[in-house]
Amino acid sequence: GVLVLNTSMAHHELELDSAVRDWVFIPLMLSIALMKLLTQYVHMLMFSTSTPPTKEPKEQREQNAVSRSQRTRMAMRWLPETAFRMRKDYFVAKETGVFLQKPQSKSLQESMTSDPSMMVDMMKKNLTGVVPQLAMGMIVNFFFNGFVIGRVPFPLSPRFRLMLQRGIDLASLDVSYFTSLSYYILLLFGLRGVFSLVFREDTVDEAQMMRQQMNPMAGNPAFDAVAAFKGEVGAYAQLDHEWDLETSEEKAVAALKRLNTKQ
Repeated sequence: GVLVLNTSMAHHELELDSAVRDWVFIPLMLSIALMKLLTQYVHMLMFSTSTPPTKEPKEQREQNAVSRSQRTRMAMRWLPETAFRMRKDYFVAKETGVFLQKPQSKSLQESMTSDPSMMVDMMKKNLTGVVPQLAMGMIVNFFFNGFVIGRVPFPLSPRFRLMLQRGIDLASLDVSYFTSLSYYILLLFGLRGVFSLVFREDTVDEAQMMRQQMNPMAGNPAFDAVAAFKGEVGAYAQLDHEWDLETSEEKAVAALKRLNTKQ
C-alpha cells in the first residue's frame, strides 16, 4: 500500500491507499473469520461424540454440602443465632462436622490419573485452540505485517500505542491509527460475540483456552473436596455472626408510633 504524509497539518495524517483496503483489510478480515469458523466446526466435531463425565453419589453429596455451606454463609445475617449455630455445628463441629471428615471423593490428581478421558479432552481443547492460532499468526505476520489499515474516530492517549500499532515503530504517527497486526488480535477475540449469536453455548472461547494453556488445572471441572473443605472451615473460623432482624420488632413499633404522631 502507498502511505502519503500530509505535513501541512499540525499532526502527521495518513491518506491510506485503496489497495490497502482491497489487499490487506478485507483479506485479513475474511481469513480470520474463516479460520474461526473452521475452528468452531472442528471443535464441535471433536466434542460431539464425547459424553459428559458422570459424578458418583458420594462426590455429589460432598459438592452439595459445600454449596449449602456457601449459601448459609451468604444468608447468615437473616438467620437467628440458634439457627445459624446449628448449621455451623453441622458443617464444622469438632469430630462430627462434615468438613472435618476425610473426603470420600477422589482428589483432582487422582481423578486425572484414573480417568484418561480428562487428559484427552484437555489435549483436544488445546489442539483446536493452539494450532489454528499459531498458523494464522504466522500467516498474518508474513503477509500482512507493517500495514497501517485504519484509524479510530476519536483521540487516544499514548498508552494505547503499544496496543494499536503492533508491528511498526513510528513515534510521529498519531495514536489513533491502528495496524494490521493489532487488527488481527482485535478480531481474534472480538468475533466471539458474533459467533455466540449463532452457536450459543458451543462457541469456542479463545481467552479461556489461553488460561488453560497457562494453567491446565484452572479450567478442569473436577471437584477437589480437600481444598473445598479446607476453605469452608477457614471461612467459618473468620465469621462473626450478627442477626439483622434481632431488633426488627422494636424498629417497627417505633416507625408506627412516628406515623401515628404525624397523623
